[in-house]
Formats: sequence, structure tokens, C-alpha cells
Amino acid sequence: MAGAFVWNFFLPPPSGNLPKLVEYWFYVGNHGVKHHPDFLSSHLHKNLEPNPKFVYVNFAAFITNGFITTPPPKNPDMKRAMEEAHKIMDDAKGLMGGFAEAAVTTGKSPYPYERPGTTRFLISHFAVPDDISSEDFEANWTDWTGVSLLEKEVSPDMGYAYSALYRRVTPHGPYRYVVRSEFAGLHDKEEAGFGLLGKLRNYFGSESLRSKKIEADAALCKVVIDMYRE
Repeated sequence: MAGAFVWNFFLPPPSGNLPKLVEYWFYVGNHGVKHHPDFLSSHLHKNLEPNPKFVYVNFAAFITNGFITTPPPKNPDMKRAMEEAHKIMDDAKGLMGGFAEAAVTTGKSPYPYERPGTTRFLISHFAVPDDISSEDFEANWTDWTGVSLLEKEVSPDMGYAYSALYRRVTPHGPYRYVVRSEFAGLHDKEEAGFGLLGKLRNYFGSESLRSKKIEADAALCKVVIDMYRE
């Protein structure tokens, strides 16, 4: 069972070299597989929008929080791996944080995370002001993150499975919460998927969130590479 997670939102590289960015990700992930005892899996999501804010989103799972509490500056071995990765691509930039699983709509963790290649995900991220406590946000999370809206809009053929909420537990990272919603039936319904994304974004721009000073966005994604320890 996973006890800690990393979310990493990769910005479009100035060089535009996306294959090199994937190579960079693979090098770092492969180091985790071979050398970090807590590593469980890593999943590279490709943003399906043209000209996206983030080109890839990485979701990695660990047994304990040992990895996320010892970032590269405190971990010489990982620091060396990152230095080598930057030789592959020196303009790679990701917005990363360590997270804990805070809630799941089904009440059950979705671990393990490997899914068929046809699975699609809506990944939403939330910058939440400090005056909103974690207790308040998590008590209202399905409403404030748009999950309640999403569940009203989906049809059975979209194959909606669950939504999971992740709370940032490290000081670094731009987003306090991330939500990952899984769909088994959107691979041949791209228009419907982008329709759900549009409705989420409309909600994120509503007075309901603006009044709370919560900033949010979302992306429709598919996993292009799974990496896991067998």
C-alpha cells in the first residue's frame, strides 16, 4: 500500500524537445526503481490539450514518506541522479511536491495504479489560501474541487471510476491539493472528455471559488509510460 506520493507538473521546455523531456523523466524514475527502497510506481501522464500549460504530469507512489522528506539537497545519491538527468536535458522544469492521499470518493484507495492504456484522467490542481484550514477544505472537498459537479455530468458510458484527493505535505510545491479522476470509457469520446474539462474550468472561474481565493485548473490526460517495481 502506498503511503506517500509525488506530483510533478512539467512545463513546456523552452527547447520544445519533448522526447528529451521524457528521457529525462525516465532516467530519474529508473533511478528510483533501482535505488530507492520505498519506490512503488511512477506514471507519466500526457496532457491531451494542444499548447497546454503543462505538457506532462508525473504521479509517483512510495511506501513511506522517506523519499519526499529527503529531497535531492539532503540525499547525495538522488542529487547526483538529478545532475546526470540535467545533462540529458538542461531546460527541464517541473513544479513538484510531496503529497498524502486525503480522500477517495469510493472510500477505498485505488492502489495499485497501473491501468489499461485506454484509461483517461482529469487531473485538477488547487492553490488554496492559508486561511482555509485543511479540515475545512477536506470536509467540503467534493464540492470545492468540482467533483460533485463532475459526478452529476458523467454518463455511464464514460466509465467514471473514482476521484482521489491528495494533500501536499512538503513545504515546497505550488499546489496544496491535487485531484485525479479516472475514466475507463473516454478514450473514444475525446469530445466528451474535453466537455467535462470545460465544465470544470467554468466552475473554477465561478464566484464560488473566487470568493474563497482558491485558484484551480485541470487537464485531460492519458498515461503514456508506467514504471513500477515488480
